[in-house]
Amino acid sequence: MKENLINLKKHFTRSLTAVFLCFFFLNLYPETADTLTDLRSDFVLANIEDKVQILKNAELSGSNLIPLYKDCVKYVENSYAILGDDTRLLTIGIIGVTKLGELGEKSSAQDIRYLFSTVENEEFKIACLKSLSVLLEKDSGFTVYLNSLYENSLSDLLAGKKLNINLLIAYAQALGNFADTSSFEVLFKTLLYPVNETLKKAVKTALNNISFDYFYEIAYKKAEKNVQYIWTLYLLAKENKKIPGGQLGEISETVLSYGIENLETERELAEKLIEETLPVLADLKWSKASSGVNKFFYFKQAALKQAGISYESLIPVIDCMGNLGTAESSQNLSIFLGVLNSETEKTKQYDEKLMLSVITALGRLGDKTAFDYLLYVEYLNYSETVKQASRNAIEELKW
Repeated sequence: MKENLINLKKHFTRSLTAVFLCFFFLNLYPETADTLTDLRSDFVLANIEDKVQILKNAELSGSNLIPLYKDCVKYVENSYAILGDDTRLLTIGIIGVTKLGELGEKSSAQDIRYLFSTVENEEFKIACLKSLSVLLEKDSGFTVYLNSLYENSLSDLLAGKKLNINLLIAYAQALGNFADTSSFEVLFKTLLYPVNETLKKAVKTALNNISFDYFYEIAYKKAEKNVQYIWTLYLLAKENKKIPGGQLGEISETVLSYGIENLETERELAEKLIEETLPVLADLKWSKASSGVNKFFYFKQAALKQAGISYESLIPVIDCMGNLGTAESSQNLSIFLGVLNSETEKTKQYDEKLMLSVITALGRLGDKTAFDYLLYVEYLNYSETVKQASRNAIEELKW
């Protein structure tokens, strides 16, 4: 018992001494080379518990202690085969790896890469990946390796195996930072499955950082891909702020065409796909898509008659037509307004939202061929809101 107390006292004294020395040097001589040398010496001589404490105190100094953090990495390299996943060893490694990444010490990249491949602990791997994302120069070999790790982990996740989702997120973030085109397809597969939303967000961010020809993938590979694939790819393209407006317009026009081609075989998903393009085409005033948008307008009208669904489902396509500035859109909407006027005259009933959508779209188009149809609104049993909208639209017509 007495011997145990003596050993405990010695251990406490050594720990206290290490802490005292660390604070003494950091506070009195924070920028001197001698301080760094003394810290490295203390780190080498200290037991593993004191090593952890020295590092934690050194973190508070704000000093550039790169050589000390390199010592940490080397210590983990030399000790891992013996100590394995000892929590103290892992703590030392995580501090060293993290600080070298924060300090941009590129010369340590290969050592950290070695530890990433060697150490099994997932939190340690995450720390390594975060630093490698900053430190590692273009390395196709490591990217291939990381692609493989991500694919295998995703397969395990989809198979229902238990894994650390944060590690999968770290893989995605690192691949996004490396931004190699080979990683696009690997990461994109994630979005085709119902996975963790945080993972999806990380994958989308990574994909948006990787250069990819969306137009080529959709225009020239659409025969090989299903609607779900194209839809998911298009949603990603819409969110990518790096894609110029003109390019997004071409992509949206191609997706619209693809959706129309698949209305007969995969109606529900094809409709959703087309409806995703409409706000983009409207915002860009993409007149080249007029033919496709008007075809979808015909399709929706036919669907209304067959299925008896709400008129309001027509509003998105009508709003888009109103922004395209084409004679085709103006002619079709004018005729449609004439049909609506006839129905109102017979039944004394109408859908106000639909009427306002058609009338305001015709006003934006400004084609004088709509004049008679708009004028007739005044003589029917419409609300004052609808009639005023018609008057406003007439004022916008170009003569």
